[in-house]
Amino acid sequence: MDITTLVLIAAVVVLIGVSKSAFAGALGVFAVPLLMLKLPAAQAIALMLPLLIIGDMLSVRSYWRKWDNQLLLPLIPGAIVGVLIAYLIIDVINAKHLRLIIALICIVFSIKNIFFKKSSLKILSNKIGAGIMSMFSGITSSLVHAGGPPIIIYFTAIGLTPGKFVATAAIFFAMMNVIKLIAALSFGLLTGETILTALAFFPLAFVGNWLGVKINEILDKVLFLKIMNYLLLVLGFWLLLGK
Repeated sequence: MDITTLVLIAAVVVLIGVSKSAFAGALGVFAVPLLMLKLPAAQAIALMLPLLIIGDMLSVRSYWRKWDNQLLLPLIPGAIVGVLIAYLIIDVINAKHLRLIIALICIVFSIKNIFFKKSSLKILSNKIGAGIMSMFSGITSSLVHAGGPPIIIYFTAIGLTPGKFVATAAIFFAMMNVIKLIAALSFGLLTGETILTALAFFPLAFVGNWLGVKINEILDKVLFLKIMNYLLLVLGFWLLLGK
């Protein structure tokens, strides 16, 4: 790998740490598109899984036992089904499809947050909604490592407090990524070189996690997420219109 690629991966590792420990993974949709600037789609997606698991470990440690178990349990079956569906259809998804899926997720999620901030999603605030959104999260997380938006939308619909929001998302994605890891190893989608590459950036994951926790404690999230949502919208259209 050249120096530009290494710097890009380092930036993504820090971004993942900040995203998971400050904003429940809301910024994670940037990660794969950024890696795809220098890496082929399949390689970018494969590398993301061990990077995400490293971020999960640190986020769970930072928010240990602060999650809501009653909220967490209904999400697990849907996530498992979503991951299984994703791996059954992974062979029919090519790079163009991946870009389109990522773009649509970015655009829809950002438009909802920018223009419909006061809109409620009460239709999702039950166990059926939990199952649907966790299944959708499992599918999008497995295919494009963008499982955050469905869960974030669901948590917003039920009015979860910020502390439980981040903590419950941290343990949910940690569990789901372990399921994805088992599936990826079963399908031979991860190589030893990919895992070693991720581990080489482990120290930077601590930096991202530390920054995320500090941001969660001191930053005005309203302004920060407003900026990020506009950037997310631009990124979505760039991916949608790009060659």
